[in-house]
Amino acid sequence: MNPDIRLVYNNGFRWYSENGCYVKGFAFTDDGQYLKEREFAGYFRDTGDFAEFHEKISSINGLFSVIIEQNQITLAAVDPIRTFPLFYASGTEGPVISDSVDAIRDINGNHELHSLASAEFLASGFVSGPDTLIPGISQVQAGEIIEFSLTPRQSRESHFYSSYRTRNTFNPGEAELRDHLESVTDNLFIRLIRSLENRTIVIPLSGGYDSRFIVAKMKQMGYEKLICYSYGRKGNRDMVISGRVAAELELEWIPVVYTPELIAGFVDDPLFLEYLKYSSNHTSMFFLQEYFAVKYLKDYQLIPDDAIFAPGHSADFFAGSQLIKHGLHPGYESLKATAERLYNVKYSICPPSAKDKALLKDRILNSLQEKSTFEGAHPYSIHEDWDLKEKLAKFIVNSNNVYSFFGYEYRLPFYDKEFHDFFRDLAFEMKSDKQLYDSFLVEGIFSDLGLNYPDEIQPSAGVQRMVNLKRKIKKVLPFQSIPGGPPRQDPIFYREITQILREDLAKNGIRINVQGKTYNSLIIQWYLEFLKIK
Repeated sequence: MNPDIRLVYNNGFRWYSENGCYVKGFAFTDDGQYLKEREFAGYFRDTGDFAEFHEKISSINGLFSVIIEQNQITLAAVDPIRTFPLFYASGTEGPVISDSVDAIRDINGNHELHSLASAEFLASGFVSGPDTLIPGISQVQAGEIIEFSLTPRQSRESHFYSSYRTRNTFNPGEAELRDHLESVTDNLFIRLIRSLENRTIVIPLSGGYDSRFIVAKMKQMGYEKLICYSYGRKGNRDMVISGRVAAELELEWIPVVYTPELIAGFVDDPLFLEYLKYSSNHTSMFFLQEYFAVKYLKDYQLIPDDAIFAPGHSADFFAGSQLIKHGLHPGYESLKATAERLYNVKYSICPPSAKDKALLKDRILNSLQEKSTFEGAHPYSIHEDWDLKEKLAKFIVNSNNVYSFFGYEYRLPFYDKEFHDFFRDLAFEMKSDKQLYDSFLVEGIFSDLGLNYPDEIQPSAGVQRMVNLKRKIKKVLPFQSIPGGPPRQDPIFYREITQILREDLAKNGIRINVQGKTYNSLIIQWYLEFLKIK
């Protein structure tokens, strides 16, 4: 009796299988060996048990998912950020493992929605922990290994092999830290360039620091096959700064201006419906803002077919952007208080009922306890670890499947393990307000290349504290929906995009309103209604 393994998605990155080992993605070993496909499968050859698999998975750095069939056990793992999701369920003759919830659902026939998971999805845009929107179908969590045993009966054990929690931090002084960070980023970009294998790298260049860092560093390192693009409403601030950076560095730059004609009829396009299934997988909000830009680049053949995308996610998170923004501090805090804060800052899109609110707080608390791999971690790092494994993995990292859906590989340079570990263990005071990271860029690489501008859009520490204060005040005020949409500026064109979703549901007699101040609430509500009526 063997597990039923159904791997159906080969967009961009493809599955490679050999002798009971299935691998997707790529990795570097500690000694610098680059692994993909045959070499990657060979790395796991003769893996004997859970302990050996744990050791091998913990020792690589990259974007990957792995499944190994070994005698009466099957081992499965995803990378520390869940780049390529894996799902599983119990079958009549053993576990069913797949990269598609729909593939498993075709077997068990369950089309019901999990009520609490649905409430969580509405509030946050993702389903936390091992659950999905479908009862009985689970997901391998970020940084998790699962062992499925077939004898003497079906059983399952799991363990987190990766953590962003820390109990030991360092601060030898800013000058030494900047030298250390320079070494870390040099190594990171050397690995990035090696993995490109001389293919064109395509950078979604915004007005922020992170994507600018990528193009600046690639320019410094002499990599010539580089294309930048920006997208959204004509003349939006990100697009203006993006064009300025590209011009300064003499890089090819493509502005993709969103118009009513560009987005017209997308909701009825069979291609979009396939993307919807591929991107959400009954777990995450599908990413819509860049869908039209990548489709445009592909349709008009503006980038090579083997191009590799490299967005700037999420250097700001690692650098410490969440600390002031969410009121984190270096002192003691109970797990219950951490769970309360996580609920307040991550579950605000479509607030749940009072009953579900209490259940979701308990769910977060249980998740914090489950993710613990050692004692004595700094409380703020416990918050960050949950954020990385849940919000970033299932919302931010998951958004990159817009590239693979259209057949392109991608890289996530700042999720590199060495970069990740450096900032994880950096002292709180050097992460607060991204102090080290911003000074490293502004006074270093950006200054050298003339990329500092007087009208930067990076929020200051004062602005972040004010935002945090406003969020606290808002929590005690009556909640109101805003039928006309969020009152803030809409540089992406989301008002027009989400209006099409509202009109689509109106055809079926369903009316939804934006809640809070985010268009994501419309996308999330539309998706859940879509699942109910399809």
